[in-house]
Amino acid sequence: MEKAIHCAAMLLALTCASCRAKTNNIFPVTGKVTYNGAPAAGAAIFFYRKGAGLEEHMVMGVIQNDGSFELVCGPLGKGAPPGEYDVLVEWRPVVAQRNGNPQRGPDQLKGRYSDRSRPLLHATVEARANDLPPFDLTD
Repeated sequence: MEKAIHCAAMLLALTCASCRAKTNNIFPVTGKVTYNGAPAAGAAIFFYRKGAGLEEHMVMGVIQNDGSFELVCGPLGKGAPPGEYDVLVEWRPVVAQRNGNPQRGPDQLKGRYSDRSRPLLHATVEARANDLPPFDLTD
């Protein structure tokens, strides 16, 4: 019985260590997005790490009323792994509610900033807290 408890404790310690290793590999990322000089409130911003596989967690944020955003990396929490990223922005405002679910309208940016095959925006996330330069979107 004592051996089983010891093994369980070791397994738990290893599991927690691997969780810490994963979460320690993401770093806070904040920034700001404007469209024609005004905050792009409600738009979504997506970061796709260059050379990353499909198994990597989605990194995204929602632009707040003041234009600011904070990235979240799936279940790992706030932040993003270090690396070079293509950045996409899609701004589909809620136009109605149906059965309690928001119905979104067309992209106000007309897809210009959300084409993954031809990204117009790029960013670098470093292994530290990151406050990125503003993304100033235009027509």
